[in-house]
Amino acid sequence: MLKQEQRRRDKNAEREWTWDEPKFDNPLGKRRLKIFNALFLALSKRGHDGDAYEHDGEIHARAIIGDTHVGLDIQIVGSHRTVRHQGYLRPAPDLPASTPLALRVDSGFDRKNTVSWQDDGDAKLESKIAEIVASIIVAGEKKFRLSLREAEERAERERIEKEKRRQEHLAQLNQKRLQNLRNSGELLRQAEDIRALVERVRRAIDEGSADIDSSVLEAWQRWALAEADRIDPVRSGQILTHLNEPSL
Repeated sequence: MLKQEQRRRDKNAEREWTWDEPKFDNPLGKRRLKIFNALFLALSKRGHDGDAYEHDGEIHARAIIGDTHVGLDIQIVGSHRTVRHQGYLRPAPDLPASTPLALRVDSGFDRKNTVSWQDDGDAKLESKIAEIVASIIVAGEKKFRLSLREAEERAERERIEKEKRRQEHLAQLNQKRLQNLRNSGELLRQAEDIRALVERVRRAIDEGSADIDSSVLEAWQRWALAEADRIDPVRSGQILTHLNEPSL
């Protein structure tokens, strides 16, 4: 952001633009940018990174530890004069650079995992960069480990839920299999009842109990036995609906 601020400063000096003027061109704003810059340089020397951007007149910064982001924030300690800027209350631009500042490292878990430093007399934040960077790296690594644990726990919950849904679906399939089995029994009884009826009618005619034309009898017999075969679960293949054990 220091380079971005300088580019804005140069453009405004050359062309007298005001809409893209430097956002932190005051003693305290410059000091905050320099502290962030010092942190990012120290992080880069240890194989990490960081970045910052401006939004609504405020600096938003983070450290990047591997693939993990750690929030960084520099605020004024105690009460101070403010001005309204774009609808937001911001520190007055004429506050001196010596205004006490506090830096907060927020790893994003909860307040217990938030670490902060502040100006203490002659011990300014600038003199604590190494200590702060070490804490940032520790916070980032801790956040990474916790994210791994959360990912494992989430995967386990998803596995349990998936198995629960699988068992519920399997129970439904088994219930349907049982119903199909019962249907097979009922269809087989109906088919056997028809065949038994056909045989009984034939026997009654042979014994002279009924006087039915032979052609009529044969036509009826063919139709009745065909209907029995049609509903017979073995001949129709209906037994296949419950022959094999359900699987997912």
